[in-house]
Amino acid sequence: MDLLLEGAEKLKLDLTSLQRERLERYISEIELFNPIYKLVSYQDRDELIIRHILDSLAGVKVFEALEGSSIADLGTGAGFPGVVLAIMLDRPIVLVERMKRRVDFLKNVILRCNLKNVRIVSKDVSEVEERFDIVTCRAFHPIFDIIDDVDRILSPNGVFAPYKGKKSYLYSEIENLSNWDVSITNLHVPFLDEERIIALMRKKN
Repeated sequence: MDLLLEGAEKLKLDLTSLQRERLERYISEIELFNPIYKLVSYQDRDELIIRHILDSLAGVKVFEALEGSSIADLGTGAGFPGVVLAIMLDRPIVLVERMKRRVDFLKNVILRCNLKNVRIVSKDVSEVEERFDIVTCRAFHPIFDIIDDVDRILSPNGVFAPYKGKKSYLYSEIENLSNWDVSITNLHVPFLDEERIIALMRKKN
């Protein structure tokens, strides 16, 4: 069975033909442009699918359960998890990325995958002025480095939902953030025997 489809089934995600087509096209665009733009690290197609596509897909059900219409992905890079979430969710997604070569790649992906629910904010996170119901990021700065900016752009009662690896890393990043309530959702990435989590962080009133 196709690795992407098998992984999605293990995640209990029933991909539509359009979602599968868009994911496959996204993968092809990364493979085409990565040697030029150095967007993301992987050894072969299987590793790209497992460590980046399925890793991002593993959080889809978490986001489906969160209230709120707008989602921002900070420092999205090659589009993880933002592009994957945009393919899977019927919600507006904003990709925040300051580096021009990555922005150029993302514009191409949006066109090639015909993603009408995505737009790009080509700014540093510190320059973003909008507010969002949900903010996420993956393989970005430590939480303590960006939490003030997240707080500034998060809507009242919004949720910060960063993808993280080991719980111990998360705890070291939030140990001094006593004014945030934090819960942890374990993620199980198919074919990857490594710890993955999403932290759900809400500012205390």
